[in-house]
Amino acid sequence: MLLPHPVAAFPPPHMRSQLLSLLCLSLCLPVAVARAQDSTAAAGKSVWQGVYTEAQAARGDTEQQNNCSACHGTEKYSGEAFTKAWVGRTAFDLFDQIKTTMPDDNPGGLSVQQYTDVVAYIFKINGMPAGADSLSSDPEALRRIKIDAKPAGRTAFGRSVPGAVGVSHLRSGQLRPMYHPHVSRSPMAMR
Repeated sequence: MLLPHPVAAFPPPHMRSQLLSLLCLSLCLPVAVARAQDSTAAAGKSVWQGVYTEAQAARGDTEQQNNCSACHGTEKYSGEAFTKAWVGRTAFDLFDQIKTTMPDDNPGGLSVQQYTDVVAYIFKINGMPAGADSLSSDPEALRRIKIDAKPAGRTAFGRSVPGAVGVSHLRSGQLRPMYHPHVSRSPMAMR
């Protein structure tokens, strides 16, 4: 029995280029899609660009008083504690952590809009400026909002101060453990 020549078993020349094109496309397309998604995330917005409205923060204040203040205050979500825990993360990270852990007696028990309003309130008490548009409750939109350190030259309430220096000791590569007000961690666990 004669075996076919190895070259004869390979597709004809006019099909080889089509197969090579398909192979290249199947290898390159996932890379192109991943790069497009990365550039979308990179094109996000900083919390210092006014990502919520005053009215939304006022609703969040009411929600905090009605649903949160019986168990804890805002001290863990404001000032240095907030900066240490959340700089380098996204608005979605904050939203998701609050939604999945609070209220303590009914995690996830509020509406998506109520949780979003609480996030807006947290941004307000940390001096992040309000803007013209409400904070979206869409997870993808929240993922594009970066919680950055206070820019140099800004006061706690978003006003510019010539020659002022912002928080520069926190970098996105130095993320802290997420905070939950009802879970205590030993100092060793936080390293």
